[in-house]
Amino acid sequence: MYRIANIVLFVLAIFVVMGCSCSKTLCERNIQDDILNIDKFRKQSKKEYRYIEEDAERLFANSAAVYPDTLYRQQYTSLQGYFYGETGFDLYCIWYAQFNANNRKHYRCERKTLNKIFYCVNDMLRCIAGGGTGFTHETYRIPAYTEYYIYKYQNMEANKQCQDNDISQTISNLWQIMATYNNEDMPFEILAYKMKYIYENVEYIKSLLTAEIYNYCLQEYMCRLINENVSEQEQLSL
Repeated sequence: MYRIANIVLFVLAIFVVMGCSCSKTLCERNIQDDILNIDKFRKQSKKEYRYIEEDAERLFANSAAVYPDTLYRQQYTSLQGYFYGETGFDLYCIWYAQFNANNRKHYRCERKTLNKIFYCVNDMLRCIAGGGTGFTHETYRIPAYTEYYIYKYQNMEANKQCQDNDISQTISNLWQIMATYNNEDMPFEILAYKMKYIYENVEYIKSLLTAEIYNYCLQEYMCRLINENVSEQEQLSL
């Protein structure tokens, strides 16, 4: 923990002296690649499973009020085989998101912004952890969490600006989460290089926190990541 904290301070000091060329284009290109992969997976599933669209209409009517993971457990025994397993849950989340997005098209701006924020967080954790299939699965599931948060906070004032101190606290919490994903055996040179990429993503996220709703949703998304990480560590210690 102290090692990564010192390196973070070292790298950030470099950025302060030399300046940060925040690669907004790179961040958005990576996000666009994720979106294209999700759309490809959804279209492929329509070809492979003839009745999946009708099945989604049955499963996801009025579903946005229920957290995707919770709804999945509730419906598990009534699901078709293509929704089983890790990849099956990916597909389940994709159709959960597709169905609810079609029903609430007027939240297009909020949807786009939240997806960008969550994709950046997932990509940073993947980078600092050195990869892993869990981050790939998360890519497919993020749109479902976005739809749930949009529904949950739909009555919040959309244009209410987020206070600078609230943003600072959220970003501080994000750095702490990233520290828990760090591989302590990572060579300094590699970690320093990764920190530049991560710092650019953090700056990009800060630029997206233009309204209070986005900050609330990011905080809740991070709480989920913390709970899942704690659960995984407890299982590994058994």
